[in-house]
Amino acid sequence: MTKTEDAGWIERLALILDAFREINPDITANQILVLLQIGGTPGITQRELADRTGLKDGTISRICALMSERGHQDRPGLSIIEIRPVPGDFRSRGQYLVDRGNKLYERVRSLMIAGG
Repeated sequence: MTKTEDAGWIERLALILDAFREINPDITANQILVLLQIGGTPGITQRELADRTGLKDGTISRICALMSERGHQDRPGLSIIEIRPVPGDFRSRGQYLVDRGNKLYERVRSLMIAGG
């Protein structure tokens, strides 16, 4: 790969990180990972998120609370996901991107595909 080719993917990565920072300037890699999983699999449960990401259930729960309207530990929610009951399973909740979350996911997706 040439330095010119490197410059292209580095620039795309910087744009992707900037897009995430518009949602939350302090966003973490784990939060980004969870958001991308939700965008790719609408309705994914927290258990499935834990399995796919390798993160602990408690971490997933905190991240989802923070990204929902609920928030976590005196931090306001980002309102980029919605947590809904899973029909037929009263214990499970599906995670869905909403509004800004959908726009962010589509923006990031298009930036990633543009380089492919």
